[in-house]
Amino acid sequence: MGIDPSKVKELRERTGLPMMECKNALQEAGGDTDAAIDLLRKRGAKAQEKLAGRQATLGRVASSISDDGRVGVLVTLCCETEPVSNNDNFVQFVESLPAVVAKERPADREAFLQSPLPAGGPGAGNTVAGGITELVNQLRENISLGEFALFEADAIGQYVHFDNKKAAMVALKGKTLSDDKVAEVGKDLCQHIVFHKPKALSKDDLDPGFLAKEREILLEAAQNDPKNAKKPPEILVKIIEGQMNKIAKEVCLLEQPFIKEEKSSVGNYLKSTGTGVSIEAFKYAATDI
Repeated sequence: MGIDPSKVKELRERTGLPMMECKNALQEAGGDTDAAIDLLRKRGAKAQEKLAGRQATLGRVASSISDDGRVGVLVTLCCETEPVSNNDNFVQFVESLPAVVAKERPADREAFLQSPLPAGGPGAGNTVAGGITELVNQLRENISLGEFALFEADAIGQYVHFDNKKAAMVALKGKTLSDDKVAEVGKDLCQHIVFHKPKALSKDDLDPGFLAKEREILLEAAQNDPKNAKKPPEILVKIIEGQMNKIAKEVCLLEQPFIKEEKSSVGNYLKSTGTGVSIEAFKYAATDI
């Protein structure tokens, strides 16, 4: 059957897919635009399933802070190649996602995927999962939702690296962003987080599994070192605990040497700012995690 070119044009504008795919879908759907969109979405889902095993270690990080500076969101969307990460449709889609988190407050990744996309934006009328499927259909790459975070605090600091592939956000307590110094401190902390990638705020916050694994590795190394052959077990324990304290300084944010003043720890830098703020939480987000 003949298909009205204006319908093909409309379907292309709504889906972003090539003209011939739109025309073929309309022919299969008997000229019904909505039915053609359903067909294209099903094909996108099949493409997504087929591509899911391919490595997606590139992509983009998007972030937002509310006008009052008290709510912040970080979202990562992953893809396979650099051109796709810079594609306008991909960029517009990932940049629409922080607003979804801020509005819907999803409890986990699955809830986020089932959240509705904003009216008037890319994929409007669809869920986040459906929007990703449409992107896969358009761009023919494995595209997946990465990490996301929502913070609510007295002040939110953020830093997005110039390549848009890594970013950090920090929740601060004690002052608001109306104090310019607080905004500066928040950005400095986030820059530090991006380049030093701390695992926890303090030693007390470290994952017990991480600590147990490090102790196991250090103990085995100590036992296999000939220099320790005659040392009693209690001495080895002290040696290992000293090494564990060193590891804590390397991976805990407050203990790390501050990026702009390495003779001072992040904790001491924070005190020296005179702002009186403290860190409640932080998040490092990157496409290659």
